[in-house]
Amino acid sequence: MSELDTLTTPTDEDLLHLAAARARRRLLEADGLVAYIRTLVVPPLGGASDGMPRAASKTPPLPLRADAVDDTDDTYARLIEWVSYWAGQLTTEPPVALQVKWAAKDEPAGFRAGTTPAGAGLLVKMLTTWLLTRQDQILGQPAAQEYLDDVADIVWKLRSKYPRAPRPERGVLERPCPVCDRFTFGATWPGQAAVEEFELVCSFCGHSEAAAAFIRDGRVRELLHELREEHADPRSEWWTKRQAQMELDIGKTTLNRYIADGDLQTYTVDGTVYVSTEDLLTLWRTKRAASRGVAAPHREI
Repeated sequence: MSELDTLTTPTDEDLLHLAAARARRRLLEADGLVAYIRTLVVPPLGGASDGMPRAASKTPPLPLRADAVDDTDDTYARLIEWVSYWAGQLTTEPPVALQVKWAAKDEPAGFRAGTTPAGAGLLVKMLTTWLLTRQDQILGQPAAQEYLDDVADIVWKLRSKYPRAPRPERGVLERPCPVCDRFTFGATWPGQAAVEEFELVCSFCGHSEAAAAFIRDGRVRELLHELREEHADPRSEWWTKRQAQMELDIGKTTLNRYIADGDLQTYTVDGTVYVSTEDLLTLWRTKRAASRGVAAPHREI
């Protein structure tokens, strides 16, 4: 009997990695969300400025949100606090050239006056990218669970308060939906659901499966595998061997076999071995689809 047949309760490690997946999802949408909310600070001032008369727009303007400044400033300040904390814990440098409005006692208070919506989004992305690229290291720290829960809560509260904000494309590994067989099956957390209360949803046909079904059937490890996202590090083209194992939930032996068989090249920099993220994902998808008897998606060249 395999572990998947006997394991029916998520372990603390399982819950930590579920929390990491949820935090990753929320952090990846934070910059676009903040940029949108900052556009609500000042109402639009007319249209084209060529002096020609035009009919009034039939589309009502977005309502001015007087609290948009405070909400986005608070989000930015809290992310800065986490970046500063982890920079100290991991003994590494924080992002450079941060533009911050400081409060008393050297505490971050938000964006500087005059920061544009696009600029606010870029500053937030600088922070979230820094955090995401160090998530593997953060997971080994005592405060990891508190951090993961907090950043997920920060973004969720912002999203729930500004529901009209555009949603980013959901980044998931292409995996087949068990109903329509399209490779559009991924995870989502409704509202403030606990980390183990997510749903797997097909963005094409709408089929969904609750996490409870996976837990009840003893498929927690498989469930965790399905949560792995292709863009855990949104700017990385390379994974270390350890990161590759974590992101795809594959063993060291499996990864070394890919390399030994000549299917995956490695690159060594300063003693650290890297693999191409895209090459590994393509190989992994092909082998996983074959093992399940599912045809791999055709890709145009």
